Amino acid sequence: MRSRSRACARIGRLRTSTSTYCRHPPTGGYVIVSTNDPQQPSPDDERTILIPSPGGKRGAAAPAPQAPAPQAAAPSPAPADNGGAPAIPRIGGHGLNPLVAAASPLLDLVLPLRHMAAYPQVEHLRQQLVAGIKSFEQTAKAAQVPTDAIAVARYSLCTFLDETISATPWGSGGVWSSRSLLVTFHNEASGGEKFFLVLQKLCQDPGTHIDVLELMYLCLSLGLEGRYRVLDGGRGQLDILRERLLELISRQRGVVEPALSLHWQGAGGKGEALWRMLPVWVVAAIALSVLVLLHMALSFSLSRASTPVHTRLHGIAVAAWPASAAAAPLPAPAAPARVAKFLAPEIEQGLVSVSELPDRSIITLMGNGVFAPGSAEVTASFVPLLQKIGDALRPVDGKVKVVGHTDNTTGFSTRYPSNWDLSKGRAATVARMLGERAGPPERYSVEGRGDTEPVAPNDSAANRARNRRVVIMLLAPPSA
Repeated sequence: MRSRSRACARIGRLRTSTSTYCRHPPTGGYVIVSTNDPQQPSPDDERTILIPSPGGKRGAAAPAPQAPAPQAAAPSPAPADNGGAPAIPRIGGHGLNPLVAAASPLLDLVLPLRHMAAYPQVEHLRQQLVAGIKSFEQTAKAAQVPTDAIAVARYSLCTFLDETISATPWGSGGVWSSRSLLVTFHNEASGGEKFFLVLQKLCQDPGTHIDVLELMYLCLSLGLEGRYRVLDGGRGQLDILRERLLELISRQRGVVEPALSLHWQGAGGKGEALWRMLPVWVVAAIALSVLVLLHMALSFSLSRASTPVHTRLHGIAVAAWPASAAAAPLPAPAAPARVAKFLAPEIEQGLVSVSELPDRSIITLMGNGVFAPGSAEVTASFVPLLQKIGDALRPVDGKVKVVGHTDNTTGFSTRYPSNWDLSKGRAATVARMLGERAGPPERYSVEGRGDTEPVAPNDSAANRARNRRVVIMLLAPPSA
């Protein structure tokens, strides 16, 4: 008996000002206990509850069977106008024991009622819950649950449902404040104190009252707080009480296996690859992305490997024919002005430079600002200049060769992986724009030389700008 008292003390400690001594009759069972001070009369002196006497006999009630008997049914409430009111289920169900099984339909209502914003038919709900409590009693009696256990369970359910509804905006006043379930069945206004007094007494003999303890544990787990709602640190104290009550129940029932299924087996996999479960378009998109990345990587690698080769090839010089010692040099013919006069304003502005030779005219288009960095597209401000150069080439016969040059800075793009590709791309853009103004496309040829022919050292921004250029060579026919 002393060990049971220690277990009860660990479940929770109540303030001594609210508790009184219990007189246990010699025959055991449940006794009536009041929390009012006998020396201080109160207008609510008739509030009483049933407290089990530890070590006493339970009376002549037959032991509860393993399977609960069929339960009676309670009518469902009329639908609420707000459309969100939960219907009260029929009494009956399954649970940890016959008492919990009979109470489970009422416990199922707690969460829906707690989270309802409004319930216009409060009186109708009260009537339905009263009928549900009565049906619970009938079901428990049919399952041969002792009468005194039913009374304590009814008190716990009334306390829990009243607390839940009183905490809602629609149940905090009016009908429920004056005609709660506790008032109806026990003539008491609140059970937040006595619930824990009852719990403390039941814990002194958990083997006898295990069914009621399990029901009270469920009420605490579903949110019943009682007097702990207003205490400082009450939530933490309540958590400790609930954990110790679970330990007490586990010592009676045995440790519950944490696994929900002890012999489960997963569905046997068919060994299908993950890609078989993906949509076709996802697989195609992944494959395309891989191919693009592979192409970029290979292009960059090829560009780095080919740039030195291009430089060495460009450095190979063809040996000149030996000059005849007896031949006298021919006088150089005068170079005709094929395009210089037409482009005189642009030459003065420094946009282009023109060299007139007997067999060709060389127009150098300074690359600073003509193209964006890493791009082969001509900026809009230089389009009129290229159109005028095309107009200058239109009346003159001869092939046109366009050669692109860059500085020594290297960039990377999938379209122009090297300076050789970039210089050739710029030359092709200029040739295309000239061809739109002067002559068929066959007249033009393009070539890219990268940074192999600088006109200045690439040691400053100004010099690098001079090296970024496009050279347009008009090759005059022999008769020109």
